Amino acid sequence: MESDGLRNQTVKGVKWNSVGTITTTVLHMLKLFILARILSKSDFGLIAIATMFLGFTEIFANLGLATGLIHKQDITREQYSSVFWLNLLLSVTLYAILFALTPLIASYYHQPQLLKVIPLLSLTLVINAFGKMFYTFKTKEMDFRFIAIVEVTGVSLGVIFTIVLALRGAGVFSLVYGAILQAVLTHGVYAVSGLRSYRVLWHFRLGEIKELLRIGGYQLSTQVVDYAATKLDVFLIGRFFSAEVLGVYNLAKELLYKAVQLVNPIVTGVAAPAFARFQDDKPRMRDAYGRVLTLLSFINFPIFFAVFLFPEGIVSVLYGSGMMEMVWFVRILALWGILHSIANPIAILIVSLGRTDLGFLWMCLRMVLMLIGTLVAARISIEAMTWAQVIIAVVLFFGCWKIVVHRLIGMRFAEYLRAMATPFSAACVALLLALPLLLWGDMERPMIYLADMVIFGIGYLLYYWLFNRGYLREVTGYVLKR
Repeated sequence: MESDGLRNQTVKGVKWNSVGTITTTVLHMLKLFILARILSKSDFGLIAIATMFLGFTEIFANLGLATGLIHKQDITREQYSSVFWLNLLLSVTLYAILFALTPLIASYYHQPQLLKVIPLLSLTLVINAFGKMFYTFKTKEMDFRFIAIVEVTGVSLGVIFTIVLALRGAGVFSLVYGAILQAVLTHGVYAVSGLRSYRVLWHFRLGEIKELLRIGGYQLSTQVVDYAATKLDVFLIGRFFSAEVLGVYNLAKELLYKAVQLVNPIVTGVAAPAFARFQDDKPRMRDAYGRVLTLLSFINFPIFFAVFLFPEGIVSVLYGSGMMEMVWFVRILALWGILHSIANPIAILIVSLGRTDLGFLWMCLRMVLMLIGTLVAARISIEAMTWAQVIIAVVLFFGCWKIVVHRLIGMRFAEYLRAMATPFSAACVALLLALPLLLWGDMERPMIYLADMVIFGIGYLLYYWLFNRGYLREVTGYVLKR
């Protein structure tokens, strides 16, 4: 009965997480669709630099305590009060440090506008601190309905405000003020709702959250290294190339990253707290993790294969004819997206089992690979930099299984590959069916282009209908189940 209850709660969580994630991703894409036709490439380059440093600073704001809060099943009022005040104190301190470092950052990139952009955008660091812990509690309680409503509302109003400012000529600051409004709306609601349910005491004692800090300390180190590895290309492109080149490259990578974020968080966000409830049952975890990989592959593989096949149409529709130089980057980074979408779910195991120490080791190895590959590629060309991301992702695909998955739950490599074999085969068959028209058809005609995309989609589903009909029925059943 307990297992059925957890399963039903997980399914409901996935549904609401799907609504929230898909809607917010669509809204972000709509924002880019409009802003790409209003703002300049250098505006996108500037915001990429500012968000890179802000994102790095945000990691230190909670010391990885969210992981500890999810893993530990019994949290006292004194403990979460100490966590709240620690988060707020760290956020204010880090804002002051980033503010002080802004002149150095602006000088490094030779971009005086960053002197205004970074301090303003970094206000979200302090704003988020008021609601961050309560968002974690909602995640732990698997109240994804509440989270979805808050996120969709905040993002919707933020997008509208950003577009209005851009139309009025605010330039890069339209993105800045839109982000601030979104932070106020979303984390303001989390704070108000959370303070009603969890009355925070005027109490702070570091020793009471020592266990949370131990788990969070490894997670913090992991997040720092992971973020540095993820943003290393952006950091170097902004220095070695121009803001315009960075803007184009970052838009392409963000497009592929959004595709991963469209699907993976829906599953992983619900799976981490669910897995934590049966963390001592390794056979069950192997089976559940295999199902997660299969589901993510089933959804992600056709998306990234389609992006690889049809980047011209996607870029043209989303960003307009003025951004067609993105096409090459999008096609190559689609290969990176396929591999990244499979390695990404290991966070489920690391968080649910509290093995942030192993996660840190994994990220250190990843950082070494990224540092060597990216530094070498940066001195060659922007194209070499792009290919370096793909080559490194291939190596990491094998590494994440050996170092994390196999060590934590004992999943054999054959099982690991088997979990994603059918989606990969189906995507390859669909690609072969769509390839003739792509090569010899008149792809300048929109209807021919659209017809080929339909052929790809039908080919993918047809493969499943012929060779794995049961899985299609299972997925459909979960979607339709109330």
